[in-house]
Amino acid sequence: IHLPAAAPLSGTVLIAESFTHMVEDEEVPNDLAVWQGANGMRTTDWFDTRIEAHPGDVIVIDPGQYKVDIWILTPAITLTTDPSADEIADIWGTVEVDADGVILDHIAVTGPRKNMSSGHGIEVNRELLDTITIRNCLVEGNEWMGIHVIGPRGTISEMLIENCVVRDNKSFGIECQGTENLIVTGCTITGNKQGIHIGSNVHCTVLEDNVVANNSEADIFRKD
Repeated sequence: IHLPAAAPLSGTVLIAESFTHMVEDEEVPNDLAVWQGANGMRTTDWFDTRIEAHPGDVIVIDPGQYKVDIWILTPAITLTTDPSADEIADIWGTVEVDADGVILDHIAVTGPRKNMSSGHGIEVNRELLDTITIRNCLVEGNEWMGIHVIGPRGTISEMLIENCVVRDNKSFGIECQGTENLIVTGCTITGNKQGIHIGSNVHCTVLEDNVVANNSEADIFRKD
């Protein structure tokens, strides 16, 4: 799936396997447990753009800046920049991951909040996924946290963040909670309020070959 050729990238964007279901011979929009909705729910027709994707799909984005908020509800997909491009695709908004086994690879998530953005860069919903991989990404200048775990309950089995630059976010660079294994490797994490915030119920943490420096409050904070 090649964007924006296959679908426009503007406003609110939903990536999911389906958008409607039948009720007594009537096609009605699906209800989705996504954040920033009434009681955490939205219907699929609320989104400006709906992109159908299925497990195993790779969504390739042309380089450039896109002022969008993206919700990912299809498991086991990859979101990446066109590998033939010299520049990176820059999402100016929030990318919310609400599905298991998603890979974010070689994209940027930057800039202050806009539209429906929470102000965080990448949001990882621990209620709806088991594993998440974020690699070769730039997460910069977000109004709140760069990478943020959301959801009042649930446990992530593995959160892998590798070869990323996480810098100049107004709150924490990386915030993690409710996770069995947090692995951060090969990353540069600078200029945030806290570089890595290890919150409640993070059972195993592996930090290798990172540069974590010049964060104003703490480079690495572990909650007791």
